[in-house]
Amino acid sequence: MQDGGAELLIAAAQRGDASAMSELFAAHRQRVARQILRMTGDPTSVDDLVQEVFIAAFTALAGFRRDAQFETWLHTIAINKVRNWWDARRRREIRERDAIGGGPNEAQNPEQDALAAEHLRRFYVALGALPDKLREAFTARALDHLSLVDASALLGVPVSTVSYRTRRAEELLCQALDLPPPAGRDAEGK
Repeated sequence: MQDGGAELLIAAAQRGDASAMSELFAAHRQRVARQILRMTGDPTSVDDLVQEVFIAAFTALAGFRRDAQFETWLHTIAINKVRNWWDARRRREIRERDAIGGGPNEAQNPEQDALAAEHLRRFYVALGALPDKLREAFTARALDHLSLVDASALLGVPVSTVSYRTRRAEELLCQALDLPPPAGRDAEGK
């Protein structure tokens, strides 16, 4: 449940109060932006995706049943928008690759910054290639640093499912990035 002030703000926004919507946007924008950046790795897409999240949220706000946390509801909307973003990005990359005749277009730059940027790019390409459920579990645990219990509540699946999906995502990422398999983890995922 929300606290009393948040409840009143949400209720006012549900009635169409523009200032209440503005306050909700201001209160949650940075957290949603950080979440989207962690999930996409693309700072140039964050603002557009944040706008999409809040447009979708305010459009659907009348149907928000206040039995869940507003933050959790926003997180779910953000996950769906990022899923759509990854799907569109994959389709665009396929079209571009087909248009230029295939083959990656990777310039080699000896500078350390360029190498780090390339590693990060490869990571996000590999992350984007994961099935949605594995990517979401991995992002919640490894990038958002949520506990198993918190990630379970956020994703709406049992703790064991989050644990399995996170481990499987790690394995697939290591394979995709030519890294050694992850070291054994204990039951808490530490």
